[in-house]
Amino acid sequence: MKRSLLFLAIASLTTCAVFAKDDANHEVIEKVMKEGMKGDGSPHAKLIAGTASAEEVKSLTDLIHTMTGTKSPVGDQGDYEKKVAALVAGIDAIHGGNKSPEAIAAYKEAANCKGCHNAHKPK
Repeated sequence: MKRSLLFLAIASLTTCAVFAKDDANHEVIEKVMKEGMKGDGSPHAKLIAGTASAEEVKSLTDLIHTMTGTKSPVGDQGDYEKKVAALVAGIDAIHGGNKSPEAIAAYKEAANCKGCHNAHKPK
């Protein structure tokens, strides 16, 4: 009886920890999308248009970096990590001072919403 209760307690704690981690991943990704990427007035849109201030670029850089180490909501984790790494590299280049058309194009390609959403956003 004691073993059954111990097993049940451990299983319950493990389940709670898994759901808490999934919730944390969701919150991080959602925050990046809402605060950094979504809408015509977002730091992302301003960066693409060439009107983002240095503060907005830094804010977007900080937001994007929070996605490092998150778990793919759905789909292949390795593919997700590559997409996040490309996004981080793209924003880091711009934040580091590279405002060339090539740097903007590389960031824009890495920030392709549909490319990531099709593979990793839950339906």
